[in-house]
Amino acid sequence: MWQWRLLLTVLLAFAGCKGDSGLGPKVDNPVVGPPPPRKVGARNSDQTAQTEKKQRGREDESSAGGTGVELVRAVETDSEVPKELEGNRVVATVNGSPLFEAEILERYAEQLMKMREQVPEDQYRKQIDQLIERDLRAHVERKLLSEAMRRSLKKDQQKQIDGFMKKQLQEQLDQMKKEMKVTSTAELDRELQKHGTSLAMVEYQFRNKVLAQQYLAGKVKNNRKLSRQDLFAYYQQHLKEYEFKRRVKWQQIMISRANEVQARAKLRILADGLQEGRDFGEMAAEISDGSTAENKGLQDWTNEGSLADQKLEALLFELPIGAPSELIESPRSFQVVRVVERQNAGHVPFDEVQEKIRLKLLQTDEQDEVGKVIEELWDSASIDSEYEIKGYEQPSS
Repeated sequence: MWQWRLLLTVLLAFAGCKGDSGLGPKVDNPVVGPPPPRKVGARNSDQTAQTEKKQRGREDESSAGGTGVELVRAVETDSEVPKELEGNRVVATVNGSPLFEAEILERYAEQLMKMREQVPEDQYRKQIDQLIERDLRAHVERKLLSEAMRRSLKKDQQKQIDGFMKKQLQEQLDQMKKEMKVTSTAELDRELQKHGTSLAMVEYQFRNKVLAQQYLAGKVKNNRKLSRQDLFAYYQQHLKEYEFKRRVKWQQIMISRANEVQARAKLRILADGLQEGRDFGEMAAEISDGSTAENKGLQDWTNEGSLADQKLEALLFELPIGAPSELIESPRSFQVVRVVERQNAGHVPFDEVQEKIRLKLLQTDEQDEVGKVIEELWDSASIDSEYEIKGYEQPSS
């Protein structure tokens, strides 16, 4: 939880890497959905090997020690690379910048630590290769964006964005300390290392993600003006999307029979309250054992044909509005229901959805622009990897 909260606290909300491995949840590309597919293609191991050699040389020159947040500067890129990545396997070079295996595997680190103790080395390595090949495109894409942002910054702009990121990062680190019940940065780093990562890696990933998103924010400008006529035209063209069946909004007081003594006591309160004309919602909040008790027993719109209990559904479409039903008994519970509102089949009025339509159209425009920006970066990129990058073909030399 701490990691994703940290990575998502940025100006724009884009999601993480997408995949289907059992080692992690399915999430979207860390920046945007993939650009239009291109031919699958080649790889170049020689340049990758050279990059690895340079990284190992850099490792020999770096200083040791610190709390895990000491950063060094890589030979091939302007990005700040944690010392943990020095000598780490390079899985791709993106316009000369190394993309490290650990960058891709960090989100799976804790699971991989456990797996390594349980499976043979060849199976472990196979799983790692599958994760890398699955997530590689998304990480290459973020690298393209973050490095493009770095190249575009002047010194004063760099200071401004560094200040922004430092403030945002510190807020998240403070929150992480609370969640992990530690008070110092060194303690936090030790806790993170127990989960297979480090403070330096968290900061490194955070910076790259923010830079990628800032680059898109600067490139994508949506100045489209949508009139009411534009919105209504979309509504008319997609009228089927706004259809609804006959539906009912209702309240429920459900009393569990798990404890018969308590159930009888609540039934007496219910019977007395109904006879006295007490507010149905207040009684639901007081005695109902149902999931809607906190909301005064209110169920949202229920479409005809959507309830498994057909007898209850029939009752909801027959009861007079505002009148409580008779006691409904089942082996597990007693319940009384009350219809709040009922509507015949129709369409959601335009006035209720026009703002949603406006936001949807603007979002679609923005996604189109984002796709164009990213596609331009892919088109001009020089990328080498021993892995296949989905949808990318290395230009022939």
